[in-house]
Amino acid sequence: MWQLSVRGENRSWSELGSFETIGAAALQVLKLDRNSSEPVGSLFFRVYVDPMMDNSDAEILSRLEYQGTKGLYVLKRQVQ
Repeated sequence: MWQLSVRGENRSWSELGSFETIGAAALQVLKLDRNSSEPVGSLFFRVYVDPMMDNSDAEILSRLEYQGTKGLYVLKRQVQ
């Protein structure tokens, strides 16, 4: 499962729900943030890597970001 949240213009975080797949979460972001004239697919999420930290690949890839027009969206892997 993946947990999606957004930080809007007021700088507060809002939870947007849990999703089974990255694609399902991306579709939700598109529904909330996309201008209808923009292409549907392309480079979507980005990964933050700090080479000075000793994070595993799993830790690095468990947090994905997307900067949209309406806020910063963060998708985090939920460990079960």
